[in-house]
Amino acid sequence: MNNFLKIFLLFITIDCVNAGYGIITTLEAPIVRDVTIDAPTILTARKGDKIYIHDKYFINGPLDVVYRENDQQTSDDLKDLETEEGYEKFYETIDKNGQTAYISRYYVKLITADIREFSQAVTPFRPDPNDYRISEPLPENYPIVSPNNYRAKLSFFVGPDLKSNYNYDSVLSEEDFTNRYGFDISYGRKAAWDDENRFYFGGILQAWTSQARFTLFDDRKATENRSQVGIGPYVSYDPWRFQNVRLTLQGSIMLNLTRNLIKQQDTIGSDEERLFKGISLSPRLSSFFQMKTETLGVDIVGGMDIQFYLPQNLTSSTQPQTAFWNEYGSNQDSVYIPFTAHWSLFVGVQTNY
Repeated sequence: MNNFLKIFLLFITIDCVNAGYGIITTLEAPIVRDVTIDAPTILTARKGDKIYIHDKYFINGPLDVVYRENDQQTSDDLKDLETEEGYEKFYETIDKNGQTAYISRYYVKLITADIREFSQAVTPFRPDPNDYRISEPLPENYPIVSPNNYRAKLSFFVGPDLKSNYNYDSVLSEEDFTNRYGFDISYGRKAAWDDENRFYFGGILQAWTSQARFTLFDDRKATENRSQVGIGPYVSYDPWRFQNVRLTLQGSIMLNLTRNLIKQQDTIGSDEERLFKGISLSPRLSSFFQMKTETLGVDIVGGMDIQFYLPQNLTSSTQPQTAFWNEYGSNQDSVYIPFTAHWSLFVGVQTNY
């Protein structure tokens, strides 16, 4: 056992003899296993620590004899490391187990005990990139605003149109419904009691438009230009999060103003246009993914929503001037929207701040 201890001490002594020294110049310097950027950190050294540096990084270092006539050492005596692949950014050292390790040369000041030490500042960083400490005293209620307390989203959507129309006094021979195109804007704030940043409450403003064309049995042409503006509160929850992707479920109640501008024209060129409108409530459910981008606080969102329309009648405030319409004041002189559900797909951007 004593022989083994002597051999071990001999190896340690030899290893230390073949080494110079350096002083850590940053608050915490990582010592890594290899000379690659993504190499794992095996330990850290604190500012002012004295660590071993392999003597191959010194010329006329502490172990070398100077054979110059004037016996002078200059700041140019440090070895040029640019030609050594990988080593231009790292010095070779040892860890606590005596294994080879590496440390960035930007975090170490070599101890040469001569004029060369003036070539590198003792504290080269202003500010220190590895100093994570916060100045004290801290402001009251620090942090002033928690990160990601607010969300704002803008998205554009498309979906099938409402398959409801004015109750014309003639049979429809042709019909053509376009898609609904629109946008929505939402703004929300994280729930104060939510420490996991999952629940948000806020409001939504949405608008869409569409068009439908009809040909009646008596060859009349009719065009219905529909539009809707809705506003309401929402609540959202993020049930699933993974690195750069989040799934969000959202529910809201929309107060809608629906308009339907109907124009009819017969074969001889007579036409009339009337506006029908009404106010209604409609529940809305959404699910979408939030995908983080390289821009801090900006996400790309994409998903699907479904909106439930309760039965309602759109009425007109103007009396008909032609025989194209049903009797004014009757239950038939309106646009009836039955209970229905319509889905849409959307994509947009979201900011978190």
